[in-house]
Amino acid sequence: MRVSAPGKVLITGGYLVLDPAFSGAVIAASSRFYTSITLESLKDDDVALAPSTAVPVRIHSPQFHQSMQGVLTASSFHISPDSIPNPYVEKTIRICVVALVGLLGAAAFERHVHDMLRLRQSLAITLEADNDFYSQRDQLHNQGLPVNRKTLASLPPFLPSLLDDAGHAKISKTGMGSSAALITSLVGALLGFFGAANLPTDAGPHDASTQVGADLVHNLAQIAHSIAQEKIGSGFDVSAAVYGNQLYNRFRPDAIEPFLKENIEQVDPVALAAHLTTPWDNVVRPFCLPDGMHLIMGDVNAGSATVSMVRKVLAWKSADPVESAALWEKLNGSNQQIPNLLEQLHTLQTTKANGTLEKLSHLSHHQWESTDADVGRLLSTMRQTFLTIRGYLRYVL
Repeated sequence: MRVSAPGKVLITGGYLVLDPAFSGAVIAASSRFYTSITLESLKDDDVALAPSTAVPVRIHSPQFHQSMQGVLTASSFHISPDSIPNPYVEKTIRICVVALVGLLGAAAFERHVHDMLRLRQSLAITLEADNDFYSQRDQLHNQGLPVNRKTLASLPPFLPSLLDDAGHAKISKTGMGSSAALITSLVGALLGFFGAANLPTDAGPHDASTQVGADLVHNLAQIAHSIAQEKIGSGFDVSAAVYGNQLYNRFRPDAIEPFLKENIEQVDPVALAAHLTTPWDNVVRPFCLPDGMHLIMGDVNAGSATVSMVRKVLAWKSADPVESAALWEKLNGSNQQIPNLLEQLHTLQTTKANGTLEKLSHLSHHQWESTDADVGRLLSTMRQTFLTIRGYLRYVL
């Protein structure tokens, strides 16, 4: 079983997306996180790792020079005391086991575990990420290569991270939602491996069954991500990892709070399964990017102080609730125009010959409408809308 999930880019809706009343336009990146789960024959050292009632689990993340060992029973998962913990992986597997007990039934999940024990099998989980989730500047510098798209694309896939003087992996994220993509792919792989969800594939078909499976992965991944982060975020990153490009309105945070227990095994499996299979109040409105339009991400080698910036925005809203509410409505209206314009461009391409965007990309924006009245007008409107959005945000910050 191998499951992948993409990273994300929020193109509109920053700060507003925290409020269920407002939406954010998010694009699924081409970069993906991969989780592979296989069964292996029991090794001699596996016998020492796990008691006779537990299945040994080995988790390998070669890019980050990490390996963990744990044990799976009919009701829980635990990391071995001598393993270096990774809370994102460990907590995700633990809540997935609780969910599997509830979704499949305790007796059915116990049979899965007993079958592996009877056949003397262990579980092997491998985690891999496309290079773009992490800065590769140091890799390029060490190889004497210029920092550009061509040399970046020439690097081997799943490139192992460099090590510092202490032998620890040097990891610098690029802000494309690696934790959400990791957790979503891991949740999907576990649910798919144990037969709790029918997942969509590239080969298709995508039908009602795979939609139910995707919804199940989304709901559990949102809970797992909140447990791992020890907070409830907006959730757009997990939503993009499951559903792709979309205009997104978040779910109510209080809906998942009962499942965010410090001791994950105290979560009621039946109650969790019921919540996972009940429709949530999040809103996902998919949209398409026009052929020939690409979003290019730049590695600026530095991140923004998101927490302090959010705190500043919330302070501004509290200081002037009337003005902030009016500005938020204007900003939300402009934000929603962007995916609508992208959809119009996509639709227009079905009736016009391809190559228009390529031709306009070589021209100044002043020449767009005179060169092509239809596509040029939409592009000009989109450009002006982004400038309007930027102006609103600069007023706040």
